[in-house]
This record gives sequence, C-alpha cells and structure tokens, in this order.
Amino acid sequence: MARIHALPSLEIIRGLKGILDFYVWRGLPCVRAWPQYRPARQTAASLAAALFFGAVVKSYSLLGDVPLEAYRLDAKDQPRSARDIFVSGIYGNLHEADVSDFLTLLTECRDFLSALTAILNALDSIDTDELVVNVDESALPAGAGTAANQATAIAALQKLDDLQDALESKALDRFLVRGMDQLHSYLEPMAHITSGPISGAGGFIDSGTPADGLVWHITHIATRDDTSPITACLLQPRVLAGATISHHEIRAIPANTYIPFACNIWLEHDDTMRAFFTGALAGDTVRILLTGQAFTKET
Repeated sequence: MARIHALPSLEIIRGLKGILDFYVWRGLPCVRAWPQYRPARQTAASLAAALFFGAVVKSYSLLGDVPLEAYRLDAKDQPRSARDIFVSGIYGNLHEADVSDFLTLLTECRDFLSALTAILNALDSIDTDELVVNVDESALPAGAGTAANQATAIAALQKLDDLQDALESKALDRFLVRGMDQLHSYLEPMAHITSGPISGAGGFIDSGTPADGLVWHITHIATRDDTSPITACLLQPRVLAGATISHHEIRAIPANTYIPFACNIWLEHDDTMRAFFTGALAGDTVRILLTGQAFTKET
C-alpha cells in the first residue's frame, strides 16, 4: 500500500483495473497492487469429509414414504428441514458403521417397495373376487414365481423388516443405525488401583480388568514402589493373551514416588496392564493406578 497526493482520473483508474487498486482509507487516497485471490488447497481429510457428506445427502432421496413422512413431522414447527434432521441423525449415530452398506440397504428397499406398489395398483383396479391379468409388461423379473426367486423376495422382505426396526428406534431428531460389535456408549469416569506384593525381585504387578460387557479407555497410568527405590519402570498392555511395550522409563526413582504416564489404551474383559519394576526387591509392595472412562458395549 502507498499513499498518493490525489486519486487519478476515472479513466486511469479503469485502465489500471486488475493491475492497481485505487481507494480512500480514512480520508487518505491510497494505491496498492490488485488483490489476488489464492484459494486454499484442500487436504485429503477435507476431501474425504466432502465425499462422506455427499453420500449422506444422497441417501435422503432413497427414503420411502413412511420414514420421509416421519422426518417431515419432526421438522414441523421448527427451523430445521426434514433433510437437516436426517443428516444430523446420520452424523450423530453412524459412528464407525459403513455408510455404503446403509445406502445399499435403502436402495434395495426403495426398489422392492416400487415393485410392491405396482402390484397393489393392479389389485386396486378391479372389484371382483377373481383376478384376470393380461401381461404386456411385467413389473416382476423373468421367473419371479420360482422357488429360488421366492427366496430372494423373502430375503428382501427381511431387509425391509431390518429397516423398520431401525426407524422404530428413532427418538425426536435422532436416527439410530446399529453395527455389529462396532458401537459402545459412555458410562462413567473410571479410576482403578491395584496394590500388593511384587511378583519377585525386579518383578511386576498386574492391574484389574474390566467387568464382562464393559470397555475401559485408559488415558493415564501411575505406578509406584512403596518400599524400595527403582531404576526403571516398564508398562505392558496384555490384550487377548498377547503383550506389547507401551512405555519404558529409565531413571532413578525414589521409593513411594508415583511415576505418571499419559496413554491411549483400550481394555476389554480379561485384558490387563502389567507394570515391571527394575531394581525392586522381593517382598516390596507395589501398585498401579488406571484412570480414564468406562464404556458399555452396544447390544
């Protein structure tokens, strides 16, 4: 930006458009290089989020009349539209469920309902107890009356029943789609301490384990040798009978001093955290404290 004594004529200003920008700032005539718009580059995460949002919005057009009417009733007398409620329900409850599977289910149910509608329209067109049909163009595929295709129809009806169960789980503006062993719900904060004699000189102690049906999300761990100073502490998650090293701290640690660790570890029933105390003596009292959140598994 540069100050000038006076703005040039309108013809000069128009002639330099795109090169120089003349303007008045706080009563002072100024000139600067013409502003250039440089759009920000999209990251892989923003592109993936855009594709996900597009798939969710597309799924709204696949809804049948019954669920669509339910969403319209929810949107009545509130600023959000039926589509807004549907999208917020998907984002709030799908979690790790596969959106492509959900879209496939909606598409198959929509196509099956279209075939049923064609049959019902044919039945409504007569008043007699006997139905005589001359078929010029059938809504059913070739061989639809065979046993194999009847089994296909039964499978499609089961998918329709599954969708009905999902719709019945809706409360207000929430649309719930459950996954197989994919979802869990927050229960409460958790803090669990295990204290006792060490397994032997330089040995270990194991933490407690979540109750059956619970999952612990461990965010902080603290260990301590109440009796002797130690020279190192090693943490080892023991999950599904396997073990890995989570943290290894090597330094002089006085007796009765907590050693804190920040972590991000998930434990299920029968999983534990094991803490090794290098330099500890047989008979020492040691302890391990786990803090984080407890979750319940989706049923």
